[in-house]
Amino acid sequence: MGDLQNYFYINISNDRLHASLYRTDKPIDGDLELTENGIINILKEKKVCYGVLHDTIRLIVSDLSVVEFPVIVARGQLAQHGENGTITYGLNFDTEFEKTADWNFRDVMRIPSVQKGQRLATITMPGDGKNGIDIFGKEIKARPGKPVLVKAGKNVVYHEQDHSFYATAEGQVSINPRSIQVYEVYQINETLSMKDGNLDFVGSIVIHGDVPTGYTVKAGGDIKIYGMVEAATLIAGGSIFISEGFAGLRKGSIKADGNIHVGYINQGIAHAGDDIYVERSILHSECTARCHIYCQKGNIIGGILSAGKSVEAKDIGNRMSTQTEIVLGVHKRMMDKEKELSAEKAELLDTRKKLTVLGEKMQNQRDQQNPKVRITMLRQRNSINQTIEKIARIDEQLSQLNGQIGSETEAKLSVRGYLYSNTIVTFGKYKRKINKTTKNVQMRLEQNEISLLSL
Repeated sequence: MGDLQNYFYINISNDRLHASLYRTDKPIDGDLELTENGIINILKEKKVCYGVLHDTIRLIVSDLSVVEFPVIVARGQLAQHGENGTITYGLNFDTEFEKTADWNFRDVMRIPSVQKGQRLATITMPGDGKNGIDIFGKEIKARPGKPVLVKAGKNVVYHEQDHSFYATAEGQVSINPRSIQVYEVYQINETLSMKDGNLDFVGSIVIHGDVPTGYTVKAGGDIKIYGMVEAATLIAGGSIFISEGFAGLRKGSIKADGNIHVGYINQGIAHAGDDIYVERSILHSECTARCHIYCQKGNIIGGILSAGKSVEAKDIGNRMSTQTEIVLGVHKRMMDKEKELSAEKAELLDTRKKLTVLGEKMQNQRDQQNPKVRITMLRQRNSINQTIEKIARIDEQLSQLNGQIGSETEAKLSVRGYLYSNTIVTFGKYKRKINKTTKNVQMRLEQNEISLLSL
């Protein structure tokens, strides 16, 4: 047994699922007796007791010359983790019209609607998986699959017996990663006026007209405007669709947790939880999207655009070199706020340090019972306590802020027309100013440098 170990040894894989037989560099003595039991005994000394490959060992014993070392002589059984649960929707949730030859660009939204009692979706439950076993005979626990976390929301019920969701009312279906809901739609058949006033509705809102300056429209679902929006405020828990355009006059704003579809944006503020789709142009506006901003048929002139993943446009800037800023991977407004708070915190920390030094000097004074000294000490303590409170409030604000809306290393800017000079492109903390007009380009952050590539 000892002689055999001079010529062969066992190596165990890190995952304890394989044992491999290695051969040493020592020439094999002609008197060495190589047997199946001898190799098995080497495995036993390593406490290998499961998955021994006897056929492989017999081949080694019968003819060493045909064996390429190292060779696996014991193999465990890998655990089969359970499959994750899935959800299958029984409806077409696409909100876009099919763009046929007679498609009208004003038709930008199809509202997915259901009848009471209609099945909306079915869940496939996760699997438990199958445990494995390592070469030492120890069980490897399988991870169960993850369940679907979608819950029944407003006007939706979940039936346990068939793992399906059903509508309990007629209306519009809205889905997100957390829930399925059916929103009843509130409609205005004309331009919004004092007759209706500001709107605040739990479901979706459809306005067959304009939204004039000064009005506020809030919806738990989607907002659909068949006309234009002036310097008004729109807030949607779903998506916003504006058939014509948004002329914000530098004070109007639209905010959607989902997407924003609009003909144009002029001097407006737009924030989307997902994407912004603009039919024509974005002019002197502030736009933020967690994922993408698309302006493929028009141009972007002036203002600031922030997107987590990409900005795509026909042209950016103009021949007059109007400053236009594109920020990718971060939220420009949040990033500026973080810088402002960090600078304020640095000043407060410096003030606290100076007050602490002052307090230590006064503590060392002998005449601490002097009324003037005592008043000064009280003021010092009060000031340092106020400074500490201010620093704590700033720390809380900084923890709530999150300038990131994506990954600057994965984000990109695509321009299929002209990228004009005086356009500033920012990826996180990296910034590049375009000094020369270029055409058909893409910009990315590669190895901490902003690259300019031809499309």
